[in-house]
Amino acid sequence: MDDGLHDAYCDPARNALLAQLRDALQSEVGDALRPLAHVDRIYFRVKSTGSFLKKASDPDTSPPYRNPLVEIEDQVAGRVLFFFLEDIESAKPLLIRTFTTVERAHKKPSRDEEFGYESHHMICNVPPTLKPDGWDGRSDLPPTFELQLRTLFMHAYAEPQHDIAYKETKDLPSSVRRELAWIAASSWGADQAYSRVWGWYLSLLRKR
Repeated sequence: MDDGLHDAYCDPARNALLAQLRDALQSEVGDALRPLAHVDRIYFRVKSTGSFLKKASDPDTSPPYRNPLVEIEDQVAGRVLFFFLEDIESAKPLLIRTFTTVERAHKKPSRDEEFGYESHHMICNVPPTLKPDGWDGRSDLPPTFELQLRTLFMHAYAEPQHDIAYKETKDLPSSVRRELAWIAASSWGADQAYSRVWGWYLSLLRKR
């Protein structure tokens, strides 16, 4: 481990700025999504030291990070959980109007017959108006933050799966892989079913 990088990431003054940005972004996202009725939760975090150092030294990163204190995009990251798939699509334009996005991706299995991790990711520039005092005086802070949009069922699959399988994929027996695939398929199916039920309910309201 690079002791210099560890010490730089753990610098109390730097950490305080990241924490202030975390709080400001959480409030800003809450304000942006206020028109939506089906937001379950909005929360932001500062990346843990262990997670940061592991990402900074990941041999699979190509090209490797030259300045991870600046280049790692999710040092401050947030997540928004919604009730329905339709809510994610309603949230996207509100967030795009609020933040300058530099990357947007719908992460999901590459083949239609597969089930697995699914989440909508956005990488956004840190708004100048939300930068804490002292931010611009430093050269070791990230210019971006990450935002993830999920339904509750996406999240219910992704979080336990991350702890159980994501980091130990090669060691999983076939039976466990099949169990995880079943959970992923069930989560996907639950989202689709709720979407159909919600559509039925809306059509009923329109007829009244």
